[in-house]
Amino acid sequence: MWPAISGNCDTISLCHFYIKKTYIFCFYQKYNFNLYLLEIKNQLSVLNLTTTYIVLKNISLSFGINFINLLFPLLLIPFYIKTFGIDIYGLIAVSMAFINIVSVLYDYSWYAFAPIEIQKVKNDTSLINQYISKIINCKIVVFLPSLLLLLVFILCSEIKYNLIFSFSLLVFLFSRSQNNLCFFIGLDKVFPYFIINSVVKIGCIAMIFITLVQKEDYQFVFYYLGISDILIFIFSTLYLIKKCGFKYNLTVMSEVYKELVFGHKLFLTNLTICALMNSSTIILSIFFDNTVVGIYNVAEKIIMLCKQSISVLFQGVYFKACEIGILKIKQLNHFLKSVFWSYFLMYGFGGILLIVFPNLIISILSSEYTSSSSIYLIYLAPIPLISALNQSAYMSLLLHHKKNTYFNAHLYGLIINIILSFVLCHLMKVYGIVVSLILTEIFITAYLNSAIVKSDELNFFKNKID
Repeated sequence: MWPAISGNCDTISLCHFYIKKTYIFCFYQKYNFNLYLLEIKNQLSVLNLTTTYIVLKNISLSFGINFINLLFPLLLIPFYIKTFGIDIYGLIAVSMAFINIVSVLYDYSWYAFAPIEIQKVKNDTSLINQYISKIINCKIVVFLPSLLLLLVFILCSEIKYNLIFSFSLLVFLFSRSQNNLCFFIGLDKVFPYFIINSVVKIGCIAMIFITLVQKEDYQFVFYYLGISDILIFIFSTLYLIKKCGFKYNLTVMSEVYKELVFGHKLFLTNLTICALMNSSTIILSIFFDNTVVGIYNVAEKIIMLCKQSISVLFQGVYFKACEIGILKIKQLNHFLKSVFWSYFLMYGFGGILLIVFPNLIISILSSEYTSSSSIYLIYLAPIPLISALNQSAYMSLLLHHKKNTYFNAHLYGLIINIILSFVLCHLMKVYGIVVSLILTEIFITAYLNSAIVKSDELNFFKNKID
């Protein structure tokens, strides 16, 4: 799919490009970053000072974009609960979970592939315009089925009688359908996007805090969120037009079809992982009211934040693994074994903190039903540790190009999670969701690690590594 990497000067420069692009968006979305790294070969040269400076700069900018995007919803959770109540927060959480899953359509595979394709034709403005236009047109095409999904969601939920809130979801869904970050990555223009994203998001938070002060104002939350994303798209597009000479072109449907077929496997992987992260809240809303969903979701948000820290660590740890490379299998296995035990100690200690101080942690986000949310947090506490223990196996599988094993682990995990969630939620209420999540994480971790154990070459668990 991508050019093979050997040892000559041109290909070493290509390696530098891959690493630079990987670091730019590694904080943006874990699943895109991970799959982007699949194609990187492992016999890499040490980066020169110029490239190292570029990498560090891009890491900082990407961290800034990710930090703003992560801080954005976390700052709003206590505001939602204090202003609107835990029941309305539950409704917002369910709606957000649905939008997150559907939005995978718009991410598709372009955050992984677009920067590479743009870099290939970086000296030809016409080809760049054609490619960017093609991706925009693809996103317009996939927006159409998302409207049907939104309609089904609205008709099957209590918001079908709330036209103002329902239309706000349409605005928000549309706003998520267009995002220019992948183009800015390919064009080496991350800093302007960082400025645009930061200013608009901070302004949106301020406007929500200042203007949405009544309980019934919850109906306008997704208008604010949607308009902020639309503004980011407008301003970033204007930048592309003014500074990069972008001109929109129509694309024939055959080209759109080819593009969608090209990235479908990455899309399916993204969809699987995103569904695992968001399905519990939606399933819970089928059995219980919004208050119960809100109480549970506060605890789950903290757990998901802990899990996201794993992807933050991943970018540095995996780069070190790449430097060692698969040709030095003994040294690599020693390193992966040390990572496994380091994660065990780190996330084991973090899990203990969640269990010992649940009320203190929950009180940061929620002012209502803190004791109930704290109980859920205690039961969910092992999940980050379980998830962290599959990272060494995952890195080994990536390095040895066994991506199907990783995909199958998450696909089977999603199927198990959905089935168990419905069955156990009926039998055990909210605790059924907790049990299904824990069992799913155990399955994925066991699946990946068992794939390592079955291979004499990759098994870093052996007491004595040959």
